[in-house]
Amino acid sequence: MIRIAATLGLCVALLWMVSCSRRESDQKLQEQAQQATVRAKIEAQKAAADARVAARQAAQETRAIAAGVRAGMKTPTGDHPLVNVNSADRDQLEALPGVSAATARRIEEHRPYAHAHDLVRKGAVSQEEYDRIAANVTAG
Repeated sequence: MIRIAATLGLCVALLWMVSCSRRESDQKLQEQAQQATVRAKIEAQKAAADARVAARQAAQETRAIAAGVRAGMKTPTGDHPLVNVNSADRDQLEALPGVSAATARRIEEHRPYAHAHDLVRKGAVSQEEYDRIAANVTAG
């Protein structure tokens, strides 16, 4: 009986030691997870701030590119000056690349134009014809 009581006492003591060490192990794991979460949160905040800065820079660059494209579209190409389709006379219109007398007459007949691309929308020229003269015409 004493042997059984001693064995039982030893088992209880071992179980208590195992549970204590397991609690310490669980607590260490919990602390490590907490520290890793804090580090990840800080890194995520830094990444979000960097992303906001990059987005602002990209937006500025996009606006600059768009302004350059608009300016480039308004710049005449080759030997042809920029022609205002609302005020140009027939000779100026016929000087545009590929514009015939009949096309110049249609351009005059469909005036006024709010935008140069209205030449196509109003049927004065085809898209192909417009593509040839787009860099050389303005409606402003």
